[in-house]
Amino acid sequence: MSTTLSGIAVKINIYKGWWVEEVIYYRYNQPLQLVQRWMWYFEYLAALVKVHNPHRKVELIICSQDNVLCGEDYISEKTKNLLRAKKRKLKQTRHGYYEDDLFGFTKAERENKLSDIQEEIDALERGEFRYYVPPTEINNIKKWIK
Repeated sequence: MSTTLSGIAVKINIYKGWWVEEVIYYRYNQPLQLVQRWMWYFEYLAALVKVHNPHRKVELIICSQDNVLCGEDYISEKTKNLLRAKKRKLKQTRHGYYEDDLFGFTKAERENKLSDIQEEIDALERGEFRYYVPPTEINNIKKWIK
């Protein structure tokens, strides 16, 4: 019986007070063997940042990559959710009640809104993703080591 392991995430956070100021190092979907082999390096990086920033909390996190998606995984999941939401919004806008004014401005606004939503749906179905995608790698260590 073999179980497939998801990738491992390696992350170094630096805190300012009680909240994370910046993620200064991040690697997404790393194999377990690689993380075990290079564990000393990740600990060294965290210690080096701590030495150069003694009044800040530096945290090394090594965890399973189940909850956070990045790159192509993020795009495919987000596209699916956006399509569902945009189609629901289009349906609500089409069948919703609106009160037209004397000059027809409300009707024109509604038609523009419908066409904008339909354009976004068409773009998502073509595979165009115009939204923020979280990076799969971050390396800002040099900024925190002076």
